Amino acid sequence: MKANNLAFLYLLFVLGMARSQPAGVVAADASREAVEDLKATTKAGNPYEAENCFNRGVAKDHKGDWDGAIADYTKAIDLKPDFADAYFNRGSVRIYRENLNGAIADYTKAIELKPDFADAYFNRGSAKIYREDLDGAIEDYTHAIELKPVFADAYQNRGLARENKRDWDGAIADYTKVIELKPNDSVAYNNRGNAKKNKGDWDGAIVDYTKAMELKPDDSEVYNNRGLAKRNQHDWDGAIADYTKAIGLKPGFTEAYYNRGNAKKDKGDLDGAITDYNRAIDLKPDYAFAYNNRGIARNQKGDLAEAIADYNKAIDLKTDLASAYHNRGLAKNREGDLDGAIADYTKAIGLKPDFAEAHHDRGIARENKGDWDGAIADASKAIDLRPDFAEAYSNRGLARANRGDLAGGIADCTKATNLKPDFAEAYNNRSIAKKAQGDWDGAIADCTKAIGLKADFAEAYNNRGIVKAQKNDLAGAIADCTKAIDLKPDDAEAYNNRGIARAQKGDLAGAIADCTKAISLKPNFAEAYFNRSIAKDQSNDPAGGRADKAKATELLLAEKQLKNRAIDLKSDEAETYRNSGDTNKDTKDTLPKSSRRE
Repeated sequence: MKANNLAFLYLLFVLGMARSQPAGVVAADASREAVEDLKATTKAGNPYEAENCFNRGVAKDHKGDWDGAIADYTKAIDLKPDFADAYFNRGSVRIYRENLNGAIADYTKAIELKPDFADAYFNRGSAKIYREDLDGAIEDYTHAIELKPVFADAYQNRGLARENKRDWDGAIADYTKVIELKPNDSVAYNNRGNAKKNKGDWDGAIVDYTKAMELKPDDSEVYNNRGLAKRNQHDWDGAIADYTKAIGLKPGFTEAYYNRGNAKKDKGDLDGAITDYNRAIDLKPDYAFAYNNRGIARNQKGDLAEAIADYNKAIDLKTDLASAYHNRGLAKNREGDLDGAIADYTKAIGLKPDFAEAHHDRGIARENKGDWDGAIADASKAIDLRPDFAEAYSNRGLARANRGDLAGGIADCTKATNLKPDFAEAYNNRSIAKKAQGDWDGAIADCTKAIGLKADFAEAYNNRGIVKAQKNDLAGAIADCTKAIDLKPDDAEAYNNRGIARAQKGDLAGAIADCTKAISLKPNFAEAYFNRSIAKDQSNDPAGGRADKAKATELLLAEKQLKNRAIDLKSDEAETYRNSGDTNKDTKDTLPKSSRRE
């Protein structure tokens, strides 16, 4: 039987389908001898008598001979058209034969013949769940409860239907009623824990899961579920312990390996996470989500080629997996393939139009391409979808500042810090807009705030150094750029900016050395060539200065940016490039929450 939500299957198999068992019918736990006796009795009597056909159908039903059972129940109905129990049992067998329409028709007929048939309402509700008719299922379970107020299984299944409609409170109320009727029902505690978890009541969920464990210590599913709740509380060690226990109870528990991999990834144990994802894939080779999340772990390790291979496999297995396209876009963005990243983000959005993170990240890629309008549009859409999306406000602010809307940029970054007061990147981005406004003190204050929130924030040190240089605090500028280099030794912009400050202090040799280092890290760094040319001019190396200026011009022309840059080769007008090293970084994690799946 197929269903979109495995919880449906789990609960229905636990409860089983109700069966009508009138006098003379073999019970579910009848002995083999009793079944043989029934066969003998049937043969000895009238083989076409409705009750005998019905009983023979029950025997075949218990043996798993579904087609034979249906034939006998049908014969009983032919002989006795008002035989409600025969319709009922034939409907139950049709459930197992995946004939949902036939099953519902049989239960409906049974109810017409016997309006107080609570079990028929119950089973019809279960069939409707399989058809994803949740409202119809709830209505039938409610009828069953009205007819039989102590019908614990009807409360249980109604709770499940309500949970799948995201009616957490209704589901919790139903599971609570089950517990009142059956205090030792571990399934009800587990299900109520699920509803509480979905509602965000992690503590309440853990209490329920723990009680379910006390009642049924060998239930691997409950340990797995409690692990999910602990992970949401960022109790990585507790979650890992629960998943490990689940695996110990059920060594082939694919989802527990997958979930333990997620917890290890969150904890920073990327190698351990990859090992668990590998095991999940070994157990279930078509497990698209495990490939997707292994790709995330590999992306975090910097193994971009392997990450992209995993995302490709996830997409091959599940072509509508929006998160895999999104995550592949993130990896391509890190590789510098901005067009490829944009294409993947666009595909993710096409599959999931309300995917706020994909809109946001496409905006970052567009911003990195200099498409400010596209970046602003994407960030605005992300904000429409998620009004509390601080990162989207921050990056829209940066795009607005780059487009020349400094007031709008500052307003967006301020909104980001209001939503997320410890958002270091938003303070750094606001400093860039304030610097462009000429608010040196405000820019320095924002950089200082960013550094206070994130002590290893190299970009904030670099940006503060730029502003200090413009305030003629050259020693402070050099100190900040040096700190940025210590934190990020491959930061070409920091070397370039320190070179500018050293040149302004008269340390031309130090300036040339810094610009040379910047060029070695970033060979096409036109600004570093230009700034080195100024230092060489002032060091009586006019030939070297001319060569560097020519190279800077060549690079700028190749980038088709010369027309947008006012290059003046006079050393006293070099300020245009001297302060070009602002670090406009995106301000989001490379691994968004929407790529995770549990």
